[in-house]
Amino acid sequence: MSVRCISQVLEKSRHAGTELLMLVVLADYSDDEGNSYPAVASLARKCRMSTRNARFILVALQRSGELRVIQNGGPNGCNRYRIVLSALGVGEPLKPASPLKRASALKPTSATPEAGFPLPLKPTSAEPSLNRQRTVNGHFGQFWPAYPRKVKKKEALKAFEKINPTPELLNQMLAALRLQVKALNWTGDRYTPHASTWLNGERWLDELPESATKSNRHPQWALDAGFANVDEAHNERCYERNAHEFRDGKRITGVQA
Repeated sequence: MSVRCISQVLEKSRHAGTELLMLVVLADYSDDEGNSYPAVASLARKCRMSTRNARFILVALQRSGELRVIQNGGPNGCNRYRIVLSALGVGEPLKPASPLKRASALKPTSATPEAGFPLPLKPTSAEPSLNRQRTVNGHFGQFWPAYPRKVKKKEALKAFEKINPTPELLNQMLAALRLQVKALNWTGDRYTPHASTWLNGERWLDELPESATKSNRHPQWALDAGFANVDEAHNERCYERNAHEFRDGKRITGVQA
């Protein structure tokens, strides 16, 4: 726990409500540099919210620039969270108040932010700028070829535009997608979720089940046929469709496909 980090978050974060609560909980886990490695489930439990809501808030904090998530950057491949202290104005001295202002008790509070605090986020334009649109399309051009199921591209682009990921978030999404494709055996068939579903559900934040890789390499049909794993089965030309023709790792003579 870093008291310094908690103090800076409470004093200088532009967030409020559950987003501020999430930052404080992360600071509670952090060292003095703002680094921590908690699981999403642990963050959700401390914030008294669902895991899905916690993931949504983490994405919002990344977009604001006050939090970075380094995919697989922690011990044993877990995610590393870093509170961006520079985005909180840490290290920037507060401008001393004028003696006249201190003496005046009747002057109303200024609507402008206190010195040293980040300026409020600029409201999103109703119509995206041309540069923003080019950036979104350029990032989508990296995402779409990597996604295994090429259906409903228009809906996928719409979901992608809503997220409008930064280059850092895009890299996190692509890295998570590569792991999921391999571990969950997504081949682009009907068992692979649509890209729009994956994006809208923020599935890049999903934690892979520990048994995912194991179950893909040790399917039941291969075990029943007498093979230790799917590679041994394929070496003997045994596949799920003809696994009934094998016993104890060998083809049974006289069995019809």
